[in-house]
Amino acid sequence: MVAGEELSGSYLEAIQRGFQIARELGHGCRPVHFLVGVAGGRGPAAAALAGGAGRPLRAVVTAAGDIPAGSAAYLHGQAQGAAVALAGSLGQRPAAEHLLVALIDQGTAEVLHALSRAGLDPAAIRGAALAGIGAPAGQPAVSLPPLAPAGSLDRPPLPVTELDERAWRVLAWRHDHLPLDSLRRAGHRQALSRLERDAASRLADRLGLDEDQRYSLIWHHDAAVEQQVAVARPALPGPPEPRVPRPLPGFLAVAAGWAVWVDNRRVNLRDRWFKVRTLRHYHAAPHP
Repeated sequence: MVAGEELSGSYLEAIQRGFQIARELGHGCRPVHFLVGVAGGRGPAAAALAGGAGRPLRAVVTAAGDIPAGSAAYLHGQAQGAAVALAGSLGQRPAAEHLLVALIDQGTAEVLHALSRAGLDPAAIRGAALAGIGAPAGQPAVSLPPLAPAGSLDRPPLPVTELDERAWRVLAWRHDHLPLDSLRRAGHRQALSRLERDAASRLADRLGLDEDQRYSLIWHHDAAVEQQVAVARPALPGPPEPRVPRPLPGFLAVAAGWAVWVDNRRVNLRDRWFKVRTLRHYHAAPHP
């Protein structure tokens, strides 16, 4: 992505409208909401999206019952990256037309279905958007940035049936041999969670697995550990809610920084001590 000050004009307005439309529908933002955001503006991209024989895009998306309600930042972030890259390759500032081309080339089912229901031809829309930015009609499909790994951000993890069998066999053994009798305080629960996430990550390293496998293994293993702990120690508090730090004056920021450093050191020492105390539970762990 480019620096924040470069994102302006019709591009930024389309993004903002997309998020607003998603909020009004009670959904997390997805690529199809950006499509409606583009249609709600002015210029060649909006004009092209208004030329269908069916219903307006906003009405189509509002009435659609098959668009997931959850956020898809990993998808709309990919579309934004592609749009910015396209603009850069043409020596232009990002505009709604670049975003429209990226959304069509990305080709998510929700975007293509919305265009079809609105009576719009994706190829014709793409051509109109390219003409609006002075690009040739034969402009190759944009290069899409890699997606965030499965199991990270809001991208769903791989299903268990697609996980590496060697890795999952070892982690399943760990599910059945957790040191649940050593959990006395909330800090112990947090230490166990970090210990098990680290174990899953090291296992992925050892087997040379890709990032989709790594984060999916961590996601499923973490869920299984939390389930076991919840059953065995229901009275223990769960993981703390993340806090958004507030800006502080200079001298207070320095003091707060030292406090955070000291707390991190304390947590690291606690986690190491918990690991030493529970090593006996893992002596018979299988090798992948």
